[in-house]
Amino acid sequence: MKQSIIAVASALVLSASIAVAQPATVRATPADPALDALVRTAIETTPELAVARASVEAAQRRIDPSRTLADPMLSTTLQNDGRAPSLGAAEGSFVGLMLSQSLPWPGKLSLAGQAAASEAREIEAGTLGRVGLTIEARVRNAWYGLALARAVDGVIEERRETAKQIEQTTRDRYAAGLAVQQDVLRAQVELVRIDELKSAQHAAITARVAELNRLLGNPQDAQLAAPATLPEVAPLPQTAELIASVLQRSPEAAAARQGIETDRLRAGMAKKNFLPDFVVSGGSMYRGHFEMGPMWQVGVGVSLPIFQNKKQRNQLAEAEARVAGRTAEAEIVARELELKTRERIAQLQAANDVAALYRDRIVPLDELSLESALASYRAGKVPFVTVFEAVNALYADRTTLLERLAEAAMGRTAIDEGALLQ
Repeated sequence: MKQSIIAVASALVLSASIAVAQPATVRATPADPALDALVRTAIETTPELAVARASVEAAQRRIDPSRTLADPMLSTTLQNDGRAPSLGAAEGSFVGLMLSQSLPWPGKLSLAGQAAASEAREIEAGTLGRVGLTIEARVRNAWYGLALARAVDGVIEERRETAKQIEQTTRDRYAAGLAVQQDVLRAQVELVRIDELKSAQHAAITARVAELNRLLGNPQDAQLAAPATLPEVAPLPQTAELIASVLQRSPEAAAARQGIETDRLRAGMAKKNFLPDFVVSGGSMYRGHFEMGPMWQVGVGVSLPIFQNKKQRNQLAEAEARVAGRTAEAEIVARELELKTRERIAQLQAANDVAALYRDRIVPLDELSLESALASYRAGKVPFVTVFEAVNALYADRTTLLERLAEAAMGRTAIDEGALLQ
């Protein structure tokens, strides 16, 4: 039983979170076989899944008890006639052993079992589904964070090579008497500062590697391969299709829908409470050596729901109010998911637009500006500070481009995750 529950739980999480498991679902994140494989590994090994599995198993374990009869009651009775012990001497004296069993009105136990099963499915859909999507998003974001850190590290290396060339140019001009020593010193300081940037970037890479390894269940200092570049700007599916897809995959929406069914079943149980329950009993009475021999007894009892106005009607009204509340809750979840998805789509489009602006216009202009500044400096037309400013602008804008690409990639992940609290 336990192994089958865990197997079902794992299947639910994997199918809820990995794109290849839902080919008909529209997703904002493009397919990436290497990254999808990491997502699978993380979901299969994460301890967060064990916590969710425990919740599902606990809910599954409530199904059989809820549809099972109450435990029978065994009781014993001693009846004595007179002050002195009279068992076997008086006709009305006996020792009895009685067994009684309560029997609810037909259908009550079935409804209770269906309600418990529905509640278990609600937990499966909500808890397990959310774990899967959250772990997927964390893995993808850690992957993109590592890609960004390594890409920025590459930009810093390119900046070092550019700084070396500029430093050589200043020394050549200084040797020819065409530049001042201050230019040489300024170029050398820039090289030293690049070492500072490299150290900070190395720390960022180490942190991102540890984060991704933690999610994958690896030693946190294990080596990891990451993509050489971040995903490029790409068009999104239609907004309506994305919103419908998010609602379809959302664990919160699925749990809310299942919660309506759970409370409808409980309302059905409340209606059944207007009907009586029964108790059957039977037993034997031993009368010692009395000549009449033992006695036996059977009986049937029935509950009388005479307090309907104060009890059963209020129970039914409560159950129906819960159904209405769950229905409204499902509508709230759908509206909030649509709002969050529209906000995330707008933020993603903004990040894409900014990234395209930097890629197509700002960075190329920075490159032309640097070339022009260097040519003018060699010709003695501009001071060295002009070159210095052009270098800083170029590599700052290249870093900004990478950050916007990473922001866009993480924005796509946020859309697919469909979290309500972010």
